[in-house]
Parts: sequence; C-alpha cells; structure tokens
Amino acid sequence: MIIACLALFVASTGTSIAASHYLITSTKQIKPSVRAKLKGATGPRGRSVTGSIGPQGPKGDTGTTGGQGAQGVPGIAGTARAYAHVINTDTTPTLDAALTKNFTAVSRNGFPTGIYCLTPAAGIDSSSVPSAVSTDYGTSTTMGLAWYSGFNCPSGQFEVVTTAIGSANVTNGVNFTVIVP
Repeated sequence: MIIACLALFVASTGTSIAASHYLITSTKQIKPSVRAKLKGATGPRGRSVTGSIGPQGPKGDTGTTGGQGAQGVPGIAGTARAYAHVINTDTTPTLDAALTKNFTAVSRNGFPTGIYCLTPAAGIDSSSVPSAVSTDYGTSTTMGLAWYSGFNCPSGQFEVVTTAIGSANVTNGVNFTVIVP
C-alpha cells in the first residue's frame, strides 16, 4: 500500500512538472505560420470610444408607387345554407336584405316583445338542421342576449328569444344574426 501511494505521488509530480514545462504563456512560443492560420477575419468596425453618435440625417424622398399586383385567386363559396341579420325595433322586426340569405320573413307572430319567428326558404327544415344565434352589440339599441329557443313559433320556423343583460325578461331592441350551417 505504501508503495502504491508513493508511485501515485511520483506520477502526479512528474505530470505537473511536464505541464509547467510545456505550458504556453506567450504567443512567441507559437510558430508564426501556425499563428497565421489561427487568426480569423476582421470583425465589423465598432463605434469610436471617444466620439458620440451624430444627429439623424434628413428624411429621404418618397419612392415611386409600385405597379398593380396580380389578381388574387377567387375564394371558395360559403357553406352556410341560410343566414339572417334581424334588426329589431319596438314596432316591427326586419331582415337586413344585404346580410340575409334563404330566410324570407321575420315576425313576432303575435308576441309583443322579444320572441321572433324566422321563416326559412323552401328546403330548409328547422326541425332537422342546427342553427347558431349571435347578438349584434354594435347596432342594438338594448344591450341584450339572443338565443335559439324553438317552443313558441309554428312548425318549420326558427325561433329566437332576446332578453336584456341581467334580466330574464324578454325585450325588443336586440339585433341578432342567425346562421344555419
């Protein structure tokens, strides 16, 4: 055991002596041709240590307008079977013709407020297709909610109920959109 420790000590001492003998401490110890291969390309010039950044130059002239771009590819046809934007007033609800497809009429069907019956075009069966209703907050005169119900209107019609926010009471003045996908 003593001999093994002594051998370990001698081996480590010899290594450290060799390392200190061959340790490179100056670039003069490296052959010039090897140093030339180690040198990289010059980097970008930095800002002067003594100078500051000068003021920004004047704005350049506006360039010429580019030419007309190529015509885009036509979009695919929409897939909704029907949709309607209903505008509600205190008197008579109406369909916004520019935002309505395959709905022919809207009425309160004898109900004084908040229950709307929408008549779809032929071929659209309200009992076999889903619908989605969305409140149009941007054009409504009453901040309210709209949803599909289906209990008060005649068979074949879509029914939408509108209420004021925070109330369970039906109300007019809530515009909405119905979509039948």
